Amino acid sequence: MSTSMPGKRMPQGRVTQRLTTTVGLTIVLVVCWVIPAFGLSFDDPNVFGIGEGWAPPPVLGPGSSSYAVSKLQERLTDLGFRPGPIDGHYGAPLQAAVIAFQKEHDLERDGLFRSSYWDLLDETITLDASADANRVEVDIGRQVLYLVVDNRVATVVPVSSGSGGTYRSLSGGASRARTPEGAFTFYRHVHGWRISYLGGLYEPYYFEGGYAIHGSASVPPYPASHGCVRVQISDMNYLKSQMAVGMPVFVYGNTKTRDQVVPTIAADMTLTGAVAAPAASS
Repeated sequence: MSTSMPGKRMPQGRVTQRLTTTVGLTIVLVVCWVIPAFGLSFDDPNVFGIGEGWAPPPVLGPGSSSYAVSKLQERLTDLGFRPGPIDGHYGAPLQAAVIAFQKEHDLERDGLFRSSYWDLLDETITLDASADANRVEVDIGRQVLYLVVDNRVATVVPVSSGSGGTYRSLSGGASRARTPEGAFTFYRHVHGWRISYLGGLYEPYYFEGGYAIHGSASVPPYPASHGCVRVQISDMNYLKSQMAVGMPVFVYGNTKTRDQVVPTIAADMTLTGAVAAPAASS
């Protein structure tokens, strides 16, 4: 009777352990491929659940890309700011919207969104009702522009108004870079770019003499213009379709308060705008 040597057998426990390791590694690899492939993020609470330990990052800023950025874009849009497309990427439009948000709430104007700001997104931006339900308001103290529709704040954008410094006028004399305050109406709109001796004005809407609200490639978070109200080019592309000649414009916040400039619903006030030909400022 012949006998044969039995083949080597791996202990059952070791086989199970190897199988478990292989399956686990496969699942991890699939998850790592599927999540990015479908445009999802590992910090998306809609994927893994918020849980008690989930919290937004301490700071969001240019270059950030996450679910938290998408939520910030959504919330700012709901409030009337213009952060650009809701794509989860912290680009220039979102940075400008955050600066407007910081101006509105008297925060540091650096374009970075901190975790302590999230609760402020629950505060609706309101202005006291006016006899002019559809209007533009510019608060040069806060450095923001409000587009008001049916007495509700529809849009908020950052601006840069007169710096307060001096510059050489067209006649060669010294002029003060100030933005006029008061109640005005738009009396002229120039399509496209208008080039003056002080620089370019994109889609300017004139409200007093040579002073206009216009698009500019330079809109720092502080007063820097020769007197006009500068807004971002992208914001002007939107505003130009919302504003019109004859629309009321109220400018305040430096030497005049809003109460001194904007008529209330109870008031019977006639607004008048300048009609002189503009000597463009930027």
